[in-house]
Amino acid sequence: MPARPIAYNLLRLILAATHTTPRGVDRVDYGYLSYLLDHWPGDVVGVMPTLMGPRFFRRDQLFKARDRLNELWHEHIDPGGDRVLARLVQRFDDPGQPEPPPKPRDFLPGAKGIPRIAKLVLRGGVSIGKPILDLPPEALYLDIGHYGLTFPRAFRWRRKRPDIRTVFMVHDTIPLEYPEFVADETFRAHQRLVVKTSKYADSLIVPTRSAGKAVEEALAKHRIRPIDIHPLPLPIDDLFGHHVTPVPELQGRPYFMICGAVEPRKNHRLLIEVWRELIRRHGERTPKLIVAGSPGFASQEIIREMTAEESLRRSILLASGLSSPAIAQLMAGARAVLMPSFIEGFGLPPGEALSVGTPALVSDIPAHREAVGEAGEFLPSKNADPWVEAIERLMDDRHFDERRRAARAFVPRRWEDYMRAVTAVLLNEPASA
Repeated sequence: MPARPIAYNLLRLILAATHTTPRGVDRVDYGYLSYLLDHWPGDVVGVMPTLMGPRFFRRDQLFKARDRLNELWHEHIDPGGDRVLARLVQRFDDPGQPEPPPKPRDFLPGAKGIPRIAKLVLRGGVSIGKPILDLPPEALYLDIGHYGLTFPRAFRWRRKRPDIRTVFMVHDTIPLEYPEFVADETFRAHQRLVVKTSKYADSLIVPTRSAGKAVEEALAKHRIRPIDIHPLPLPIDDLFGHHVTPVPELQGRPYFMICGAVEPRKNHRLLIEVWRELIRRHGERTPKLIVAGSPGFASQEIIREMTAEESLRRSILLASGLSSPAIAQLMAGARAVLMPSFIEGFGLPPGEALSVGTPALVSDIPAHREAVGEAGEFLPSKNADPWVEAIERLMDDRHFDERRRAARAFVPRRWEDYMRAVTAVLLNEPASA
């Protein structure tokens, strides 16, 4: 029996093209599309909103747009050519030099973002596509990026095409469980996502069992029919592996690293408290903390706190807009990657760190337990003292070498293995996590 055609929602990837670097969730969305374009035996078309309503576009157009997106994101750039990394290296020597505060990422494209989207869309050739109601019979509709589920009236077409099977990824229900950590519009968008999922999803993919349980509870208030939920731990890109070498200019210079959006949920304030104590104890010998991430929700106060004191400005270096290859190199040279988050749906950075052979210090939450198992060092998210002690131990070369050897034993899940499990879900077969 021939494989069913896949209709892939492109909205997140189109909006992500407005930025010079992807977020982790953008890379997951890209990884799905890229793998399916290369390996799915049936047809693959891309669905996107237009002024004429949702329309779909040919596979050959998607190949060209995918390659253009890779160029826009600099995913294969030599880290030596990464200007953000070059500035960061300079600030290691002169951390007191002023650095303009990074701008938050816009959800909707601005004056700079629209031309980037145009470059992406036009790479596949000028085309108006076809109406979504003309999708091939028995198609699989796949939405990994969330955004396609949050717009009002986005799925009215589905009522006229009951032959289409829908598979969504729901990353988490954090906005509903912890509304204090998100903007009001994000909370409302997630409410819409849950309602649409309950109405239209045939199967769901979630990144962890804990996320699946939370999604199940959220859907229970709305669900009118059974929905299969498949917890499949996310893969680590091949970019993060033992082949990665540290940034040459930073070799022998101890530093730690946190990756991800700067926002209250990620708990940067705990690390600010930790670094104040390290500065008090070690003075000029205090290791640097690299904060690799763009400003997110309610980030202004966190960034102000990072830069309010000269001692913190000299020790905490904010780097927004690093390419993925540069992040991999920085991880490879770090004493540890830190992730003290209060809550996560999954959390890729600890697995990425361990994949390059770098220890990971993480908060003791279910998502981190599922992501890295016993390979991580688990610490409380509300007590700075254990973090200070763990970091001080890693400042000792002998202890660091021991932890690095242990980290190199971590075996990450890679895309090929992950997509085998996803394929089983798409084919409506039992999937192994």
